[in-house]
Amino acid sequence: MDITLLDNDQRTVRDAVEEACAGAASVRIAVAFAKGSGLAAAPALEKLVARGGGVRVLAGVDFQLTDLDALLRFERPPSAARVYLHPDASGKAVFHPKVYLFESSEGATALVGSSNLTAGGLAGNVEANLLIRADPNEPVVQHVRAFHARLWNSGLAFQVTPRFRDHYAQLQQKRHEVELSLRAEADFSRAQRELRAAVVEAVTSYRSGAERHCWLLITSPENYIRNIQGRIWGDENRRRIAQVKPGDLIYFYITRPMMVLGAMGVVTRETYEDQPVHWRDGRVYPYRFGFTPMLQPETPVPFRPLVASLDLFGRKADSTWGQRLQASMRSLSPHDCEVLRTALVTATDGAEVA
Repeated sequence: MDITLLDNDQRTVRDAVEEACAGAASVRIAVAFAKGSGLAAAPALEKLVARGGGVRVLAGVDFQLTDLDALLRFERPPSAARVYLHPDASGKAVFHPKVYLFESSEGATALVGSSNLTAGGLAGNVEANLLIRADPNEPVVQHVRAFHARLWNSGLAFQVTPRFRDHYAQLQQKRHEVELSLRAEADFSRAQRELRAAVVEAVTSYRSGAERHCWLLITSPENYIRNIQGRIWGDENRRRIAQVKPGDLIYFYITRPMMVLGAMGVVTRETYEDQPVHWRDGRVYPYRFGFTPMLQPETPVPFRPLVASLDLFGRKADSTWGQRLQASMRSLSPHDCEVLRTALVTATDGAEVA
């Protein structure tokens, strides 16, 4: 038996689902909610249904987040779908499992943890799941199989009926309207911005300078877009990029013709090596790290007015400041890190946390 932790970092739950479906004859899933985004993220599930495999999906409806149209795509015998509504009408107890079991005559793969059948759960979110590969007769596999069967055959799991679908759609719509109304309120929007600003401030200041470093990453407008979209930074020099560690703060300076401060992020993944071309200039940049954007104003901040305030330029106006930004990255002092953070926070009127 082999047990691995999947957290959607170096390997995603989606990768494991796609791999497990390739050799599976049957799949059992029980999740708090399922969405069409999950099926798009892991198309192997529907491919297994199409080739006659047996996929049973049980999804909760307590949160009105399950997409019934997506769920009903599994209603194709021998595959089937059911919903589970917890009997506690108060909402204090809900249906909340996240269990996947893939089986063939040769082996079984179980996923037990925190991932719902959504794009976020399968790939985008920080999750924690145990991936268990074992013989179908192993006790742990038998327990997972029996758990799903108990839920599936309980009196609280049922097929979607036309009446249930109509009333569920009405409740979903009402919930959506309430959420939109709440988000439209000025007090709510202000509270959100203030909370996000507090998050950014806490993230940027909770570690001492000895434990965390700040970096200015220098990139072209075209490559900057790819950096943000992919949430990765690349370099051709392993020794240089290896200085950057998870938890470090990074700021993006976008070169001519823009010459602006674009965003701030937090490094979330150790340096690794990869070969696919990701950037617009066609270069590989094989040494890479992952990051999460934290501050990204709609309008980038002009960099020139900041020069005289930065240690990087001796805290004085420097007509040759652009020459100091010829390298791909520069180390920043704690003072400079705070100056750039403040500039971005001011530009975003409270900060947008990605």
